[in-house]
Amino acid sequence: MKKISFISIFLIVFSIFGVKAQNDANAVKIIESIINLSKTNAVKTNFIFAVKSSTTGNQTLKGDFTMKGRKFIFNTADMNVFFDGKTQWAYREDLNEVTITNPTEKELTETNPMAILSAYKAKSTIKMVKSAGSMYVIQLTPKDAKSDVKKIIVNVNKSNNYPLSLQLTDKKGTISTLTLTQFKANQKVADSEFSFNKNKYKDVDVNDLR
Repeated sequence: MKKISFISIFLIVFSIFGVKAQNDANAVKIIESIINLSKTNAVKTNFIFAVKSSTTGNQTLKGDFTMKGRKFIFNTADMNVFFDGKTQWAYREDLNEVTITNPTEKELTETNPMAILSAYKAKSTIKMVKSAGSMYVIQLTPKDAKSDVKKIIVNVNKSNNYPLSLQLTDKKGTISTLTLTQFKANQKVADSEFSFNKNKYKDVDVNDLR
């Protein structure tokens, strides 16, 4: 599950909870509109995830994901992950193996790309740092000085409030950037699509860890 953990630093982004007086009201409203995008219908997007670190060097991961409420599908070149709200299936094409788990809430924040804004709204100051041209730039700064996260920058398309990119800087100086392309909201996706269909994978090995 290394590929999933590789993006876990970003899977804190889409579920922010409360608003404090010191926050920028317009910035908070925009962040909340992003969170609400997938509550009824699905959102789909391609992504590029890049990490710059003085200790591990530069790394890049490409793929796409679909999210509808708590459900999601996450695809990279060598892994497909399905989550139906309770059960998660992680399929490795090179092994022709699917691993089945019932993940905890903490584990879900390490596998769900749309979870990135969720864990930091209540515990961050949210400010509009730029509103020019076709883009808003919003910064979330954790209030806890001991937080592992130093700041999160969210770039948002002004015309539709869709996220364009998210950049997270941790206390060690590692910069992780999630760039979203071909972002589509209001997509009709059947709930059954978020479950692994064994019939589509010939002779697949099943590793059931539930």
